[in-house]
Formats: sequence, structure tokens, C-alpha cells
Amino acid sequence: MQCDILIRQGHVVDPSQSINGIRDIAVTGEKIAAIEESLSDCDAKYEIDARGLFVVPGLIDLHVHVYRGHSPFGIDPDPICPAGGVTTLLDTGTAGSYNFEGFKRDVIDHAETQVLALLNLSCIGLASGSLGELLDRRYADPQGVIELIRKYPQEAIGVKIRASRHIIGDGDDGWANFHEAIGAARETETWLMVHIGESPMTIPEMLEHMQPGDCITHCFKGGSERILAPDGTLFPEVRQAAERGIVFDVGHGFGSFQWDVVQAALEQGFEPTTISTDLHAKNLHGPVYDMPTTMSKFLMLGVPFDRVIEMSTTRPAAVLKRDDQLGTLRPGTIADIAILERHEGRFRFTDSYGGHRVGNELLTAASTIRRGTLLAGGGGLRMRHLAE
Repeated sequence: MQCDILIRQGHVVDPSQSINGIRDIAVTGEKIAAIEESLSDCDAKYEIDARGLFVVPGLIDLHVHVYRGHSPFGIDPDPICPAGGVTTLLDTGTAGSYNFEGFKRDVIDHAETQVLALLNLSCIGLASGSLGELLDRRYADPQGVIELIRKYPQEAIGVKIRASRHIIGDGDDGWANFHEAIGAARETETWLMVHIGESPMTIPEMLEHMQPGDCITHCFKGGSERILAPDGTLFPEVRQAAERGIVFDVGHGFGSFQWDVVQAALEQGFEPTTISTDLHAKNLHGPVYDMPTTMSKFLMLGVPFDRVIEMSTTRPAAVLKRDDQLGTLRPGTIADIAILERHEGRFRFTDSYGGHRVGNELLTAASTIRRGTLLAGGGGLRMRHLAE
């Protein structure tokens, strides 16, 4: 058979097909043509020797900020795609109703990486940086969010609110903003992502108003507002919400991932639904770096490799309602593929609060294929910090 790219003898991990073993993968055009134990008769334009490497569906990062040049958080999506094995990004509320069309024109429409977006309830999005975008209630624009999601349903797929009191206000103002974000998601029949952190309402109170498919991000943050009760036990409302389909997303970020919280949750049998980075200009070179580094932290904490891959591919594809084409290596689907290298040693990992822990393996992206195109560049080792 003829193909454009042949990936030979990599260790394929594809939870969508329950594959975990050595395979050959053929890519023709923008699609995966075949996946077999051996494709020795395949004549390929490009061949990748993946022996000793892991081949997985293209990673999906459910929390980034890539409105470059228009927000102090924004970074360029395309360099971080091949560097981190990520083929689909979800920008979470960097743009609001007043600037989403500029975001679409300047970034989404030109990026090699697939960029999807949640619209911020605030009309200005994160243009103001650290200033609370909803402290003045006049910036809340649920109707504008609704109109733009209806106008651009392929790119604008839901609603985002940063539900911290220094962002949405306290008391009645905080609740009014929260309810308007919920209302916009319901009116558009999409979903809501809620950033938690020193919020004017408790997490259990928020969860009362959320429905399956909605998402809590920064689920392992420290501070006074956590998924854990003061005695360190998981709120029963959190476990019940996960069981009924609320998504709990990592959203590591610069201030939203604490070792003690994630370890306590894992020890109580609570795993995140999805792994994501909250990658932006202030954490690109640490402590987050990229998706493979964030995934490595969960390996260090004892989460099995295949489940870490599932949290980074199959599950986020389902959250996006695009699991028919994304998060899978099934023949006939879009050829989004990450080839990962697993380094062994003693590596120092850092949480968002300056805490260090040592793990024995570090993942990096060796190669990335997006829509059948082999992208130049890999992850390098800027995230490697040897423990000794």
C-alpha cells in the first residue's frame, strides 16, 4: 500500500481502541489509513522509526490562553504544539464578546494547531490582565456571548467564568455574574467552565447549579477554597458531581496546583477527568512548561500510564464532543498523533506554590503530526531538572 507517513514499531497507547502494544501506523493525506502489528508492505513518503517511543493520539489541552498580543496572558499556539505533542487547544475565556471576532481572525483562522474557544462572560475577556474583568457588572455580556456562540458554533463552543471574588465581585454581584454565565451556557446548549479560587460561593454551592458536561477547572488548587474540606477529606458533593458527569479539569497554571491537595484527592480515590496546563505567558517556562511535563507529575503520583494518556486524549475529546475524530488513532479519523519519549532518572517537579517533588520519569514530545503533516520541532529538555 502507498501512504504519506509510516510510523514503525512504536508502543501505541490508544484508550479509545483499548490498544496498548507495538504497532505500525500509516497516514494518508489528513487521515489515519491503517494501524496494524506490521505494515511491512507499506511504501511511505516519510518513515518514522518509533522503536522505544510511545505513539498516542494527539494531546488535547483543555485549558490555555493563546490570544497573543491582545492579552498579557496570550502566547503563540503554534510553537507550543510540536513542542508539547498537542494538536488541539481550548482557549478558556481570553476573549469575550467585544474581541472574540478579532481573536478568530488573528489567531484561530491562521493557526496550524486546532484552536477552539470558550467565551468569557466579560465582554473584554482577559484584556485587563490581573484586573477583575467582572468587578464592574456592566462588563457582563451574556447576550453577546449567546449571539457569538450561535454565529460561530465550530469555534466558540462554550462559556467561561473566573469565579473568584476579586474578579466577579462578592455577595449579590458575584452570584449575579455566576448565574448569567450559567444562563448563557444553557441558552446556547453548550457548557460552562468555572475557574475556582477564593470564590464568593463555596464549591458545593456552585455544583448545585452545574449540569453534566459543565467543568470545574483548577480542581487541585490550594488556598482556602479547595475540593477538600478543612479536615482534608473530599467534599461528598464533589464526588457526587463527578459521578453525575461534572468534569474536573486540572488547569495546573501558575497558582492552581498543589501537591498536598492532589495527593489527598488521589488517595481518596478521586482522579481528575482531564489533565490540562492553563499554559500562558507567566508559566510557559515553569512550573508548567507543557502537557507532557504536567502528565509526568501524575505518573510520579502513581496514576497508571494508560490512564494519564486517557486523561489527555480520549476524555478531553469527549468533553469537546469531538471524540468521533479527536483523541483516537482509529483508521479514517484525523491524523493527529503525538510521539512521546519517556526518560528515566530522577527529575524535580514543581507545583504552583514552590513545592518540589522527585519523580523517576519525564515525558517529552519527540514528534507531532497535525492533520497528517509532520511538524518540525520537538520539546527539547528545558523542563528537565535533575534531582541531583
